[in-house]
Amino acid sequence: MSSSSASELPSFEKQGKVSVWCSSVSYDTIPESYFVEDEQGLDAWAKNFNISHYDPDNMETNGVESGTALVRDILGPCSYSSAFGELVVHKVNKMGHQQVSWIILLFDFEYRNKLTKIHEDEIVQYVGSFVYDMDAITLDEQDEFERQRQEAQAKLEAEAAALVEPELEPESESESESEQKITPKPGANNPWLKS
Repeated sequence: MSSSSASELPSFEKQGKVSVWCSSVSYDTIPESYFVEDEQGLDAWAKNFNISHYDPDNMETNGVESGTALVRDILGPCSYSSAFGELVVHKVNKMGHQQVSWIILLFDFEYRNKLTKIHEDEIVQYVGSFVYDMDAITLDEQDEFERQRQEAQAKLEAEAAALVEPELEPESESESESEQKITPKPGANNPWLKS
């Protein structure tokens, strides 16, 4: 797409949406030129996807310096990821990647590859745009809360089990012999007994 047709594209900015790209190319093998910005402040990634403007303050990236890692592990510490992370993991897995090297998140941005006709470049693939919530926590925080909840639940169950009356053990013969059985004496003054 030429730069004139790129300027004809509508703005992709959209509140409450996060656009996600992933890469399976090891980060340490990506040429530095991919990250160099031009006079307009756009790097090769933005130009390759016909993105003419984005707020760099709304961009977050995460990954591993070398090799790959599970998608969920890379998304785990990312902002608001509990709101969209599982959907991203599912989509990336469906795209054929169980592991990736890094991801790009662009918040308040809804990239539309149906308009640009660009789904990938030599480094990254567009995953999709997802709803996010600014009140959401990270996947890592969510996992920690779940772990703490499970520990608290296990502790409550253990305490409850300790409170349940232990099963009565059968009495031994010596205990039963020591107990005396009271039997009424015939002829005693007991109005309930009739002789």
